[in-house]
Amino acid sequence: MQSEFLGNMAHTMDAKGRATIPAAYREALGPSFYIGMNTAFSAVALYTSEKWDSMRQWLDAFPSADARAMNYARLIKANMFSGETDAQGRVLIPTTLRTLAGLDKAIRFVGMGQYLEIWDEARYTSEQEKALSSIADLLSYVNEKYSQA
Repeated sequence: MQSEFLGNMAHTMDAKGRATIPAAYREALGPSFYIGMNTAFSAVALYTSEKWDSMRQWLDAFPSADARAMNYARLIKANMFSGETDAQGRVLIPTTLRTLAGLDKAIRFVGMGQYLEIWDEARYTSEQEKALSSIADLLSYVNEKYSQA
C-alpha cells in the first residue's frame, strides 16, 4: 500500500533548479517517479509511477478526433519527464516546468494524497488566501458536485 502525501512544507530551490524532497515524502515517492505540471498547470507535480500510469490511461482514452482534448493531453504529456533523486535526496526541476509554474527560490511542497505538488511560495500563499476567503462557496460546490447522498 502506497503512503499518502499529506501536509505542506516550505523549502528552497537552489540556483540550478534542484530542491531537496522532504524525507517525509521521499519514501512514498520512491527512487524514480514522474515530474510534470499538475492538471491545472498551477504547480509542478511529482507523480509515483502508479499515479502516472493512471493519468496516462485517462489521457489515452480521449478520442483522437476531439481536438480540444488532444490539445490538453499534449500539454500534459509534452511537459512530463522521468525524475529521480540524487544522493542528497534532491530532484532537478526542469527549466520548462520551473518557468510554467513560476517557481523562484522559495517553494512549498504540498501533499495532494496520491501525488505531491511544488508551488512557488508566493503563488501558493495567494491561492490559499483566495480559497480560505471563499470556503463556504467551495464547500457548497463540492457538496453539490460530489456528494454521494
